[in-house]
Amino acid sequence: MLRHSSLFALLGCQTSRIARPAVSSNTPASFALLFTGSRHFTTRKQYSTDASAPAGERAAKAPITKNVQGNFKVETYISKVNDPWTNLAFEEWLFRNSDPSTYILFLYRNSKSVIVGRNQNPFKECNLKLLARDGIPFVRRKSGGGTVYHDMGNTNYSIMMPREVFDRRTNVELICRALHELDIPASVNERHDIVVDGKKISFKLIQHRAYHHGTMLIDTDLSSLGQYLKVDRSSLVTKGVASVRSPVTRLRESSFTIDHLSFCEATRTEFLKRYAYDTWRQNLEGEPIVVDQKMIEGMEAVKVIRDDMKTWEWMYGQTPEFSYKLEKSFPWGTVNVTIKSKEGLITQVDLDSMDQSINAPSLPLTALGIGMEGQRYDAQGLDLAVERIKDEAPEVLAPPGGAQKVMDVVRWLKEEL
Repeated sequence: MLRHSSLFALLGCQTSRIARPAVSSNTPASFALLFTGSRHFTTRKQYSTDASAPAGERAAKAPITKNVQGNFKVETYISKVNDPWTNLAFEEWLFRNSDPSTYILFLYRNSKSVIVGRNQNPFKECNLKLLARDGIPFVRRKSGGGTVYHDMGNTNYSIMMPREVFDRRTNVELICRALHELDIPASVNERHDIVVDGKKISFKLIQHRAYHHGTMLIDTDLSSLGQYLKVDRSSLVTKGVASVRSPVTRLRESSFTIDHLSFCEATRTEFLKRYAYDTWRQNLEGEPIVVDQKMIEGMEAVKVIRDDMKTWEWMYGQTPEFSYKLEKSFPWGTVNVTIKSKEGLITQVDLDSMDQSINAPSLPLTALGIGMEGQRYDAQGLDLAVERIKDEAPEVLAPPGGAQKVMDVVRWLKEEL
């Protein structure tokens, strides 16, 4: 049973729905202690952290990895800010500027957003057109890993520690033990994903400089997750890191009471037990550091990181090299195009088109391909390519139907890019 702390008060909540259930005034003191915070007199189901164990056995087995307690310098942070750029910028600042010997836990939630890894291709990973239509941003974080959907129904955690002692299995099992305290039968699969009944509930994101962070799907809108991360671009070949798609579920399917605050408290408790055991045992851990807007306003370095993450150069200019092959038939002929791009710019266009009226390659479309090279890989880049033709070679648009063919292809490419 979780010990009650003022973590909930710090976040503007009166109480935890699981940490302080109602106890009648005539209940014996020892029995009341069982519900209000004792760590020493409760009994719980023991769940295995091994996802390969048969489902029927997981509730009868002890964790496969011994929870060896340590006594290190620790810091815990919890954010009241829900802006994705701000939380990710603070996370990056914390990782780069904190004492390397300190063990750190950072917990936060973001408003609706799609987060892609430093070395990923957003054109391959998420439906950018749908995100733009719904006013939902995509954010490229400073660390590696896969693409995830964030909303107020999931909680994100970061665990930072000295590089030489980093072990991803230890940290995911720490999160598993926190879920066990909430009676969620979570386990860890061979890929170090946290799962319930074989379905992922957490996306792990590993940064090899002693940095482990993940997204816990508590009450996430899974339909939005599916539509924003669904992209059918098999002909787009990229050198970037691809996300691994897996069936997912959310903790709400296993518990009606779990929420952001109870998960934060359980995770913080397990973190302290693992890395600051004596401090935790003696109730000396103090309160978590609350990250709020006032705190951020006084941190110029965090604001600089946040502003940099919003620039085109970071969001799109960081995109790895890729090629995209497309084909479409028009009333006047068929167009085959291969577009190569690097760092958000179009580097090469092979545009093969036959003008059926003259049974020869279309000169206006050849000019379009040349005009696209060097432009940004977006709708504005296509418009600038057309302007380039008008400025440098207007004569290629003069033949009947030439300008119309160019505009037909431009409209099509805007839909596809």
